[in-house]
Amino acid sequence: MTNKEKSDAEIIKELDSIIENGISIDYDTKPKYTVKELSKKLGLSSHTIRFYDKEHLFPFVKRDVSNDERLFSDADWAFGKLIKCLRQIGLSIHDCRLFILDTLIGDDTVKERLLILVNLQASLRKQIHELQEAERDLQYKIRFFSYLDEEIEIEKEKGIFTDKKRGLLSKLKRFVSKQKSLGC
Repeated sequence: MTNKEKSDAEIIKELDSIIENGISIDYDTKPKYTVKELSKKLGLSSHTIRFYDKEHLFPFVKRDVSNDERLFSDADWAFGKLIKCLRQIGLSIHDCRLFILDTLIGDDTVKERLLILVNLQASLRKQIHELQEAERDLQYKIRFFSYLDEEIEIEKEKGIFTDKKRGLLSKLKRFVSKQKSLGC
């Protein structure tokens, strides 16, 4: 079974097993940051930090035995930065958990992680394109209503404005004609 086919419970069990058996990573796993401190370092709310912890996205979090407070390490901070990025571009909690598992497994999963990132990049580029189209539509509407507002102000200054269903269609036609002549 590939990691992609695993249930959340299976992924969490494997994450816990990897952590319990010891793992060599480039970051310090010594607990030192409270929820509030990690929240500030990552630019995420404390609620989000607690939620991500509940979802097992911080593999090295510990509990202070004296007050049951969560304590996070530099490794958790690094994973938090990764999670923040992956969530911002639309990766699900389940897939973030898989990505973390693959990261902890090590170099054998580089191809899988690369494929995930390449697919995310393609999705992000599509979203950017769609947002750019929406922005163009919005700019057109702003230009139209600005034009309409100017027409109404001119009519008010001339004393010929009436607030009834007036020639909106004719104004729209003039606006479209003007935009075409400007090459918009």
